[in-house]
Amino acid sequence: MRKWKFIRLLLGLLKDARGWTTEMSVTGVAEIDAVIPEFFAEGALSDGNRESFWGSLAGKEGSRMPVIDKTGPLKQSGDQLTFSVIEQLMGAGVTGEGVLKGNEEKLGVGSFTVTADIVRHAVAVSKKSTKQANFSEVQRAKDLLRDWFARKLDGDIFTTITDSTDVDTIYANDKASSGALNATDGDYFGPTEIRRMRLALQRQGALPLKMNKVNGRSIPIYGCVFSEIEEERLYSNTTFTQTIRETWERIKAQGDIHPLYQGALGMYNNMILYPYYGILPIPQGTALRPETTLSATLVTAGTTATVGVAGDANTLASYTLYFSTTGSLQIEDEIISYTGKTVSTFTGLTRGVSSTTAAQHVPGKLITQRDIATIIGFGAEAICRAFPSQAEPIGEKDDYGAQIGLGIEAYYGHAVRKDKRRGKGFNLVKMKVLSKNPGTI
Repeated sequence: MRKWKFIRLLLGLLKDARGWTTEMSVTGVAEIDAVIPEFFAEGALSDGNRESFWGSLAGKEGSRMPVIDKTGPLKQSGDQLTFSVIEQLMGAGVTGEGVLKGNEEKLGVGSFTVTADIVRHAVAVSKKSTKQANFSEVQRAKDLLRDWFARKLDGDIFTTITDSTDVDTIYANDKASSGALNATDGDYFGPTEIRRMRLALQRQGALPLKMNKVNGRSIPIYGCVFSEIEEERLYSNTTFTQTIRETWERIKAQGDIHPLYQGALGMYNNMILYPYYGILPIPQGTALRPETTLSATLVTAGTTATVGVAGDANTLASYTLYFSTTGSLQIEDEIISYTGKTVSTFTGLTRGVSSTTAAQHVPGKLITQRDIATIIGFGAEAICRAFPSQAEPIGEKDDYGAQIGLGIEAYYGHAVRKDKRRGKGFNLVKMKVLSKNPGTI
């Protein structure tokens, strides 16, 4: 039905009473308003969710997907949706001739609430144009909002997990902290770390995404997600790539193409592997591997680093979005600590820390969060999401009708699902690994 409405709208724009027009009159805000389809906001929301990483792994309660969605009447900040949580049975049961009556274990049914907040964004259209151009502007605005919303949904969940103290953290090579990770010991992501991550999920009782039957045994399947740098390092391991190839062939032969495998690199040691790419027109990276670049020379004694794209007029672009508020940076061979950040600077620099030497760095050099990346391992029902049943279009006319802002707003929220007994997340684990940039890229 929506498709036909869309086609009728398009035809109405392109034709008049005399037939197809060769020229369209110049129009303004009112005409731009008129070419906004009634499902503009809803389409940007649903398309963005479908194209996001976590959106593709979302399902309803009982679906055993990593993200559990529940829709409801979310109309204002603070609205909550409640999820039912059923705990595992922990009692010893009754053996022999023991009496079961009175020793039954109560079904551990609890509730878990997620609070929603408003999210909104808009694109400004600031010129008068033909109706065809207006239509293109609106469609382009919708595409931009869709892509932004996909990144927003993913970035929020990734950041929630990486920043959460309710999710256990382990380190490559069994190191005790991020600061102990080093190249000499080879503290990178590889097949051994995949096995360690799976063991950590099993040890904390994570719910498997699915169960495979192998020789009569039930084998739990989990997942993990990592950056493109870690994907490249995995591919350099010939034993790993051969195992992945054989696993894919076996999965296809069995006809077991489960939706969870969509977008996956493959499966190794019963872990479904998902690369997540952070390549954008602006140097930003992801919450898994924060990145940016110098936009001005950083002299040897400099205490402020200016980052991003030199001369960028977009003051809203956040080049430091995924970096921690304070921490350490890696620029070439130098490690630098910082005490603050803005969208385009790191401030309060202390140069040449961790036995490195302060040096001058020219524009364009890559900056990372001390070359440390995060790998996220997950089971089923790891994240609960209060998702809007619909989004609303928003707009603002300005400058005597010569400019309009096209946008969407929606209320949504998410949270790490916690174990009621331990008070922490049990379907997630994060691993810190050394993540040096390959070559000179």
